[in-house]
Order: sequence, then C-alpha cells, then structure tokens
Amino acid sequence: MWMGWHEVAAWFRAADQAGFDAGFVVDHFLSDLDGFEGDHGTTLEVWSILGALAAETERIHIGPYVASVTHRVPGVLAKQAATVDHISDGRLILGVGAGWHEREHAAYGIPFPSPRERVDLFGEAMEILRRFEAEERATFAGEHASVTDAPFSPAPVRGHLPILVGSRGKRMMRFVARYGDYWDLPSDLDRLPDLEERFLHMCDAEGRDPDAIVWVHEEISPTAWDDLEARVATLAPKGISFFLVGVRPGQDPEVLEKMTPVIERLRGG
Repeated sequence: MWMGWHEVAAWFRAADQAGFDAGFVVDHFLSDLDGFEGDHGTTLEVWSILGALAAETERIHIGPYVASVTHRVPGVLAKQAATVDHISDGRLILGVGAGWHEREHAAYGIPFPSPRERVDLFGEAMEILRRFEAEERATFAGEHASVTDAPFSPAPVRGHLPILVGSRGKRMMRFVARYGDYWDLPSDLDRLPDLEERFLHMCDAEGRDPDAIVWVHEEISPTAWDDLEARVATLAPKGISFFLVGVRPGQDPEVLEKMTPVIERLRGG
C-alpha cells in the first residue's frame, strides 16, 4: 500500500480490532506498480515499518508481501525477519519471492540477475533460512549466496518462521513444496486444476504433506470488499483458505469494522 506511516498504522490497528488474521506490507522502494502515481507516491521500507507495526498491534499476523531475495542477502533477511518475529511475539509470516521489478533495481543500484539466477538465489536463500532454524551455527556455500559458521540467535519465537512463497513458475512451485507454509497462487485460477496435480506430485517427491501448506489468493479488485463473502464461498471449495484483499490510498479503514460480521460468519462456516 502506498501510504504514509500514520495511514498504514491506522489500517493495521483497524484490522487487528476487526478480527482479521494477517496484514502485509509490500517490499518496494518506488510506487509505480500498476501505474499508481508514477514513481512519486509514498513508499516506506518494509522491515522498518513492520517492526513499528508489531508494536502497534496485538494479535494480527504481519509480514512482507513479498520480500525480494535480491534486496538483501539471505543472512540479513533472516535476521530482520527474526527480529520482527520477536517484536511481534511470534506473529511474523515471511512472504518472500525471487524479485521482478527491473527498473526499481536499477534506480537503487541493486543488481538484477537473469530470471534463472534469481530463482536459483531464491532456492539458496530458502535453504539458508531453514538451516538457521535447524542448526546452532549455519554454513552453506551456494553459487549465489552463502553463510559461514553463522549464529542465528535469537531463534524465531516458535522455532519456525512460516514462509509464504510468491510463486508463479514450475521451479518456484517446487520450492513451495520443499520450504513453504503458504502457497501464493497465480492470479489465473483457471489453471488451478493442472497446477494442483503438479503440486501434489512435487509435495510427494519432497516428502511434504500438501495439507500442511495453505493456499493463498489475492483479490486485487478495489471493490473486493463489497463481495468478499461471495468470493470466499466460491473459492473455498477449490482448496483456498487464505484470502488477501488489497488496500488503496483514499479508502477508509472503517471499512474493516464493517467486515467483522462477515469474518465471523466465514469462520462459523
């Protein structure tokens, strides 16, 4: 969401009080996504604002949607995530992806490797994150990322950082099956039956229980609040149980208060 701090905080406090499960902040340094405000809109650095939001809220899960592995080396990303996890008392969901915004990288002097290299880096970053959880000191030497005898203390509050993977391609789906706790589905749900079959095979190959991975769908329409209950009723039978709704500047956080009865009905169903 392209907003200043006070607007973002108001939305998260409202979501916390209304009964929502989670709220996310994008990991971008300029705001030209979807043509919104050119590149002059307000943007806030994601981990700084998540630390502040952790202190502003009490029960809602928070996280980046999604942190690009190109923006920070994996060891730093892991420390930032663990820090926010502690500030929030274990409420972090680590949304993470391979990165895609070429102009943003150029603007801020961040290297932008080829698609294959970015996906390779993503896989190595996920391996490092999971090694941090499993080992007192982690060592890993990949082609694109490494850690050497690196301590990871404090560990995540619950010993495990839930990872939401921004997934679009076959190789990324395999990383969801191997490392992920949430699978952020492609927007084109007409492809879902074929993707589901492929995904189940990948989970089997990785020794993962597919039921342990939550399917996530983002409702990108600015009017999604108006028919959210109907959309959930339509998509839930497809196996989707985590729904994200985008927020735009100019909307009123009071809309979340009106959604409380909808949330209660959906949970009751």
